[in-house]
Amino acid sequence: MSVLPVNSLNRDGKPEVLNGDLRTESDAGDVNDTAHQATDKKEVAGEVEGENEAKQGKDSENGNLSTPGKEMNSDSSDADETVVENGTSCQPADGIEDGKDEKGHKDEADEDKKYNGHDEVEEEDDDDDDEDEEDDEPPTFKYTRLKGLPANFFTNHPVSTATFNEKVFLFGTHTGLIHLALPDMTPLRTFKGHNASVLSLYTDGTYFASGSMDGTIIIGSVVDEKDIVKFDFKRPIHAVVLDKNYLKSKTFVYGGMSEEVTLCSRNWLDQRVDTVLERNKGPIVGINTIDDLIFWMNDSGITFYHIMSRQVVTVIANPSDSFRSDLYWPRVSFPETDRVLIAWGNYIWSLRVSIKGSSNGGNGAGTSIKSRYFPPAPSLSFRATQDKKVEIEHVFKVDYLISGIASFKDDYWIVLAYNQPEKDEETGEYTPAHPDLKLLSSMDGTTKYEEEIGLESGENLGLNDYHLGHYIGNTGNQYFIFSARAGVIAEQVQLSDRLLWYLEHGLFYKAWEMSQHIVLPEKRLGFGVKHLDELVKRNDWESATKWIKSLFNVGTQFLPTGDAKSTLATGTSSVLKEGDMELLAKEVSSQWNMWSTIFMKTGHVEELTLVIPTDPRWNLPKSTYSAILKYWLRKDQSERIYELLNAWELELYDLQEVTSTIEEILEKQPNNDRLRRQLCKLYERSFEPSKAVSHLEKLKDPNIISFLASNHILLAFMADLPKFVMLRFPNRHDFERLPIAEIQKKLEDITKVLVESRHEISPKSILKLMFENSLDIVNYFYLEELLEIDELLVKGFEDDIIRLYSQYNRPKLLPFLTSNHNYQISKAIEICELNALVDELVFLLSQVGENKKALTLILEELEDPQRAIAFAKRQNDQEIWSLVLEHSFSRPLFIKALIESADEKSSAFYNPITILQKMDSDLKIEGLKDSVTVVTRDNDMNVIVNQIIFNIVSKRSQRMSRKVYSDQLRGVEVNVKAAGLTVKFDTFQTIALRKAEGDGITVERLKDDVVKKLYTTLKHKLEHVQKLRGEIS
Repeated sequence: MSVLPVNSLNRDGKPEVLNGDLRTESDAGDVNDTAHQATDKKEVAGEVEGENEAKQGKDSENGNLSTPGKEMNSDSSDADETVVENGTSCQPADGIEDGKDEKGHKDEADEDKKYNGHDEVEEEDDDDDDEDEEDDEPPTFKYTRLKGLPANFFTNHPVSTATFNEKVFLFGTHTGLIHLALPDMTPLRTFKGHNASVLSLYTDGTYFASGSMDGTIIIGSVVDEKDIVKFDFKRPIHAVVLDKNYLKSKTFVYGGMSEEVTLCSRNWLDQRVDTVLERNKGPIVGINTIDDLIFWMNDSGITFYHIMSRQVVTVIANPSDSFRSDLYWPRVSFPETDRVLIAWGNYIWSLRVSIKGSSNGGNGAGTSIKSRYFPPAPSLSFRATQDKKVEIEHVFKVDYLISGIASFKDDYWIVLAYNQPEKDEETGEYTPAHPDLKLLSSMDGTTKYEEEIGLESGENLGLNDYHLGHYIGNTGNQYFIFSARAGVIAEQVQLSDRLLWYLEHGLFYKAWEMSQHIVLPEKRLGFGVKHLDELVKRNDWESATKWIKSLFNVGTQFLPTGDAKSTLATGTSSVLKEGDMELLAKEVSSQWNMWSTIFMKTGHVEELTLVIPTDPRWNLPKSTYSAILKYWLRKDQSERIYELLNAWELELYDLQEVTSTIEEILEKQPNNDRLRRQLCKLYERSFEPSKAVSHLEKLKDPNIISFLASNHILLAFMADLPKFVMLRFPNRHDFERLPIAEIQKKLEDITKVLVESRHEISPKSILKLMFENSLDIVNYFYLEELLEIDELLVKGFEDDIIRLYSQYNRPKLLPFLTSNHNYQISKAIEICELNALVDELVFLLSQVGENKKALTLILEELEDPQRAIAFAKRQNDQEIWSLVLEHSFSRPLFIKALIESADEKSSAFYNPITILQKMDSDLKIEGLKDSVTVVTRDNDMNVIVNQIIFNIVSKRSQRMSRKVYSDQLRGVEVNVKAAGLTVKFDTFQTIALRKAEGDGITVERLKDDVVKKLYTTLKHKLEHVQKLRGEIS
């Protein structure tokens, strides 16, 4: 039969016009013939029992599945059952033994070849190879040949279908062979089960079932090859499923060209009973179970049926623009226990199955169909129907035909897309196209990824000849992609696979980036070095610089405190074994050494400067860092050298070499003050501050003394201190003319430095040094600071203080002289005389007994009458007063002062009246009248004050006399017992003595009630006295 394959679909999913003719669905259905005609009829005839049976199998599979089927009654008169004993009815396939053919292992030589990316088992064109090399990302899947099948599968025995269970894999062929294998493809057995194509396979891991184009169904044990049975229903079987409890129930469901969905079970008499669930709605192209529902696909669409309640739960109708139901068979997958994926033609349904109100729902084929579907009669009559619901989550229409579907990770589906043959416009011949493997989003149906699967011998194969199986094994998800003639296993590319792919394609950066947790750090470092090498070869030094910084970067938290060569670790991994750390450290150090040399020799010092590590623990050669610094030193007006010298530790480079270079530059550029100052910093950091002093002096650094003190070399340069002090005064005249306060402010820090260094340089040395260099003012500031800290610090320097006070702070001199006695008075007098300090000299002369000389200074030098009078009062000496008075008689100011200063202390030596009487009457004294008035007023005031004082004293004397008198009259209470007195009598009488006329006295006895009472309190006593007075009067 000549068949034109469908070329493509239009937007409505209909076949497009080829060569001007519109092809019908019936014609298009003949595409399926290509799979079944792929095998040479002579080869098939040699192994299949009967040429006619093989031909019948082909004709039925060609898509012309319109032969009406007969209804199967309860006694199954149209079906023949053959119990297979000892395997006599199902013979092993001819030429198949232990998975080998007559040619042995000839086809096994290249079984280890793998698919990688878009590589196919066959050799690709050069154009394809070039295209692969341009890819910079590895494929999502890796592919390996489907190995482990009998050697003549795919060649003499094209594979028609397969199913994959967690315990066993089943493969069926167009020649009726059935092959059982473990998940690792270890063969269990292969036998001839049917005389035509195996169209359906099912297994629960314990039993398996197969349906064939020849109308037979085989059900057998996976383990026990003798436990097998065969049914002949005379019509092609497209689908069959078993009850999981098949061992007891012997129940299964099947369907096919008879257009019936039939439940086959055993009654209580062990007779087979067939129950038709649906008929006359087109050929059955698929049957599956989920939970306690069974669903099938035919012309009416997808029917979900609940046998326990004998109700159709829902029917999902085929879209109006879908293909004929039996043209392209549906593919079913179960991503979850309550979800179903159905791909049919160019449509995808995502369904969710739920049961409301059920507490013991089944697990699809996992519970007994018979027990679920056929409960006792009373249960059917009185049990409420369970509420079952099938929800359509998504329906997607795609622009290609689907040969298989399964779940993938991250809400994606994996889809095997069938590509129709491509027509050659020149020859009119059709070239088979390879299928595509696609990843679709379950949310919106968009394609995330797709690639072509290269399966050889795709001639005359249709959509139904391609299959996609899913198995979750120990190594992850495996997807079995196979056609009638070839098969591969697709697995998601793992990290190790991606790494290998990157390395093979020279993508070393991506290999480095993704290998952090899958290889040892040292090995990963090698990937990065290869990428660095490529950048350098491309002369991309900018990228190389950035990359080397990332590649060899070390976080300070990983740097050890010990030997850098053996314990350094990079940030590539947070957990490293000690041995790995040592190897990594050595390798990183070696790489830095090598690449720094490369950068230097190629003239990329500036780039190297940006990335070279600055931690000495890397132990890189000092010559490298020295060369970098010398390079920047020779670049004029470069800020970089100062940044590097300030930032880099001295251990990194050869200090002697660098400083010598700077010294040479400064000889040629003596005015380069910035570089000279930087050199001073280097000397200071390297603990060679003495070498910096001469440069600081050239810089005229005013803080040079602080520099010497901070580096503890002040004593070494003590002789130069005066010179360094004067650096604060660029102009010598400023030092001589500035006020003392300003000079003190400028020298304040220097003074504190000298004081703080008094244990290093004694105050005596400082005083001598500054005095000899005419910087006595520094000594003044110095001693003042010491005196403020502690007076004991200046002990022994009192004469110097007097000398300095006499020059720079006379107001403090006299208080110091009066409060201190540790100086030499003779020197002090000499200093005061030298500087004409009369006040201080007066005090000093009085201290040595030279009172007359002191008074003479006051009278003649100072001419201060008040001071002279005060001096005389302090001395309290007649001779002194005589000198004062004698000197005053002829001087009006002195006379006036004597009159006004007259008081008790002076009254013994002179009287103001006497002064007035003795003075020359012609002498005019300004203000004398006022002075006399004051004196007179003071005398009158003295009289008044004396009178007041007399009155006060007199009154107080009177009060005291009265008090004494009253105390004499007051009785004294005596405690007789306490005083140890003896009571002579107990009765007391009070009498009143009255003076009679003349000299006589009258005695009168008072009443007893008045006098015969004892009173102990003052109040009662007073009352008693008052009463007595009343009686007496």
